[in-house]
Amino acid sequence: MSLKKSEAILLKAFNWSESSRTVVFFSRDYGRIALVDKGGRSFKSKRGRLLPFARMELTFYDSERETRAYLRDIELIQEFQFESDGNLGRLAYASAACELLNALLGEEEAQEDLYEYTCNFLAHIAKQRRGALPALFVTYFLKLCSHLGYHPSLTTCVVSGRSIDPDDETLGELRLYPERGGIVHPSCQKPVDYYIPVSLNSFRKLVLLQRSSLTEAARVTLGFNEASVMLEALVKFLSYQAEIKAELKSLKFLEKLKNTDLRTEKEDNEREEDKQ
Repeated sequence: MSLKKSEAILLKAFNWSESSRTVVFFSRDYGRIALVDKGGRSFKSKRGRLLPFARMELTFYDSERETRAYLRDIELIQEFQFESDGNLGRLAYASAACELLNALLGEEEAQEDLYEYTCNFLAHIAKQRRGALPALFVTYFLKLCSHLGYHPSLTTCVVSGRSIDPDDETLGELRLYPERGGIVHPSCQKPVDYYIPVSLNSFRKLVLLQRSSLTEAARVTLGFNEASVMLEALVKFLSYQAEIKAELKSLKFLEKLKNTDLRTEKEDNEREEDKQ
């Protein structure tokens, strides 16, 4: 039995006794790993605390004879605290990112760049203004898909291969072809195929966010309702491409918050003007 270490963030935990559980992590060195946390739920446990939305250094035992490795100790490196305005929205978007990772990552496949990008995303969710949250999450969703090989083709028609210019005012309404993995030019659409409508404005913002860093995405104006339409299309795209049901519980929770915790500053001002 060998002793291993890796930095990691928590994705999900499954309780199976009063004192023990199985914990799924996204680790920098080993990718997605599931560890048995024996006695970790007990108040008498002497090891470090297991925290969500935090960078932790894990120490665990691994053995070829066992199907699961055992968690030995945890050391906190950095905790991302969502205490600014819109804290429930921050929590929900961060949770949705962890749900996506848990659904998409392969077992024990190292993804060091993606790990660092995810930690960067959590840091932005914690510190950026509330109105930046929808654009940040859509950007993370797009980059995660691309990193794992499900890159949505947005500027090249997936049927004909012709270039699609976001600045072309004559395009009209575009459609996402989830089975083929991207946008279909209006002239290439067929009535028998299943498409997801994408407005020209949403298409342009998707292209912009796909090309943006997280810092750049935080400056993009994207309302929650528009982001919800984009995410609904992207989740359907992902269900075709990754052959999984990516119904994110966290995104459903976001729907309940849309009239309170997630409005952008512009949307707040518009509501105040309507009252007057």
